Amino acid sequence: MSRGGYERIFRLAHRWFGMGALGFLLLSVITGLLWADAKFLYWDEHYKEKLRPLAGPPVESATLSLDRVFLLAKAAVGGRALIEQASLRADFGRLFYEVKLRVEGVPTTLLLDAMSGERLSPITEELAPTIAAQYVRAPAAVTRVELERYTPRKKKRAYDAVRVRFDDAEATDIVLDRQTGEILEDEGRWRRVHFAVMQLHQLNFFGFEKTLLNIPGVPLLLMGISGLVLWGFHRGRARRAKAVFLVREEPLFPPRSAGEPEEARRG
Repeated sequence: MSRGGYERIFRLAHRWFGMGALGFLLLSVITGLLWADAKFLYWDEHYKEKLRPLAGPPVESATLSLDRVFLLAKAAVGGRALIEQASLRADFGRLFYEVKLRVEGVPTTLLLDAMSGERLSPITEELAPTIAAQYVRAPAAVTRVELERYTPRKKKRAYDAVRVRFDDAEATDIVLDRQTGEILEDEGRWRRVHFAVMQLHQLNFFGFEKTLLNIPGVPLLLMGISGLVLWGFHRGRARRAKAVFLVREEPLFPPRSAGEPEEARRG
């Protein structure tokens, strides 16, 4: 195939690669601008912050001894556990021990009431609204409590979670870790828009975790390579044209020097 034939093929491929990546480029630009410059539309302060915390009893009032805590924690997981840490916490109106264990190499957390020894984890559907209400700006009715497997943003593994939905102005959803009671996500009506924009920008759907970025990335890479090849064709054509021009401009007879006879110049 001639050089011109190869150039036509690369030019056609370059055009199709560009057309294939155009939609993704526009999506990336639009969502990137929204993500960076339009936060006032969907983002507010106090994300995952306790706005109405419920203080528990003073830690001095704990009646459960550590020895009893360790026995109850091991009994709760079948006795085969290595206790790594136990801490006393006052939160959501309760005083409790947070015990971190490793059961057959798997880490887990238990919450035990520091007064009665009652096991508080997994967080029940009755206790979850009390914990979640601390993150809602104003008192609101609970519309639904759901148990689910939830994968937080920026994390790869799913957690056993409980989602509490409130009937407030923002239609807030609070997602809690069922074992620790810690907040996993704080979603409101406009904050969901932010999350959707972020997912669109990163093409993070269906659990692919940004792998879909290869769809626009590969055509862009090939478009860049084909562009370099076309630039090489252009440079080669320019050099050949320059060489032809220089040959055409070269005089048939070189200029005669002063005093040189005509016969000598003609050779």
